[in-house]
Amino acid sequence: MQSAKRARCDDCHFLTDQCVCKWIPVLSTRLKILILQDPKEAQHAKNTVSLLSLGLPSMECVSTVNQEALINTLRQKDPAKWCLVFPSDDAVFIESIDKGSIAEIEGLILLDATWRKAKKLYLTEPLLHAFNAVCFSRPPVGQYSIRKSPSVQSLSTLEACAYAIEQVTGEDMQPLREFMAVAQEWQWRKQPLSHRHLD
Repeated sequence: MQSAKRARCDDCHFLTDQCVCKWIPVLSTRLKILILQDPKEAQHAKNTVSLLSLGLPSMECVSTVNQEALINTLRQKDPAKWCLVFPSDDAVFIESIDKGSIAEIEGLILLDATWRKAKKLYLTEPLLHAFNAVCFSRPPVGQYSIRKSPSVQSLSTLEACAYAIEQVTGEDMQPLREFMAVAQEWQWRKQPLSHRHLD
């Protein structure tokens, strides 16, 4: 039996004393979003995909450890209409794609993993190479301050998704970033500042 201290909210699924329901934005996008998530990221308290799924409930998330589900899911996506958000050698800047091509984009695939694991997944999963890769030339400054990043230009998965959607559709995803910011401050309010970057 769960103790009251460890009980979880039925809606956001966070611990009851970390519930973020009152801040969840009501958003939608014409794009379909697929997150390929490393299993360790799913267990990480600071991961943003759980917040992204609350802000964009239509998002699909597949664990990279489930190879069969991963392959089946990717095979169902049309490479002519889906883009992979990943800075591969042949990636094009999302900001420079012409309006005609932008209009054809139906969905975005993002890799939720450390940079090392994301790169390994890209290199070892041939199906990912069927999709046109896009990257960012002018990304906003990352606001995900509670987790260490390899550089100041690094974005959390939620932030990368929000920015990519904005570039493709023109839809305002700022409420997602604001939700992330208030949720992270609420959930880590009892942690010393010196602990916020510990992975």
